[in-house]
Amino acid sequence: MRPLLSAEMLKLARQPGVLFFGFFAVPMLAILFKLILQGLVLVRTGRSAEGSVDLFLSAARALSVSGNSLGQLFYALGIASVFFLEYRYSTWRLIVPRSARSQLFAAKFLVCLVCLSAGLVVAALGDMVLSVVLAVLNGQGLAGIRIDMGSLPLLVAAFSIALLELSVLAALVAAIVIISRSLVAAVLPAFLLAIGASILQIYLGRDADGLPLPSYAAQSLRDWLFSTGGPAAGMEGLLVLLAWLAGLLTLGSIWFMRQQLATE
Repeated sequence: MRPLLSAEMLKLARQPGVLFFGFFAVPMLAILFKLILQGLVLVRTGRSAEGSVDLFLSAARALSVSGNSLGQLFYALGIASVFFLEYRYSTWRLIVPRSARSQLFAAKFLVCLVCLSAGLVVAALGDMVLSVVLAVLNGQGLAGIRIDMGSLPLLVAAFSIALLELSVLAALVAAIVIISRSLVAAVLPAFLLAIGASILQIYLGRDADGLPLPSYAAQSLRDWLFSTGGPAAGMEGLLVLLAWLAGLLTLGSIWFMRQQLATE
């Protein structure tokens, strides 16, 4: 399994555009957007924020970038590129005889999770660095920064929720790529699902929260984590995400096991 993971990482490393825009552009753009907003506030008012900033809590909130509808388009492109590569260059017929299909599927999925996790780490660390820089520019110095170890579990939980949400996206995109053997056919449904959920939220309001969609489930978990939602809704959100993940992984892996790859 380790050689397969190394091979997948090497193939992705040789596609720097896919690696950056598919897994790291979203957290970096989120950091840049926050920098611009805070900079405008600092320029207009002379101060960026009231009181001190809890680094861990701020970073935990920054990880909600995983639920951004436009961001999921970039994530879907990166994930789809990982799974579509062998279909594009017709190299499955060279790889399949040498390794079990279950291991090939698992290797690609795990590589996606590793890159998604790295992107979330960048989002969290970038938010911390930005908070320190803004505190210094605001004239507060280190007095404007607070490190509350009680918020560290929140950061870990927020990271887990974000990664679980993106794992569902990865499983969805992987399944569609395998079934359709197309990159575009996988990216568009994933993006439309995210946009559709946002539109339903606007029109239906809180009534949309009961729909078993991944974005609503992840938001319910985040609301519970930050004490703005009930534990029952949080548990329901967790079960919905796990059900989506298990169902999509099962669909994708079974289809891949039975797929004809002699000419791919």
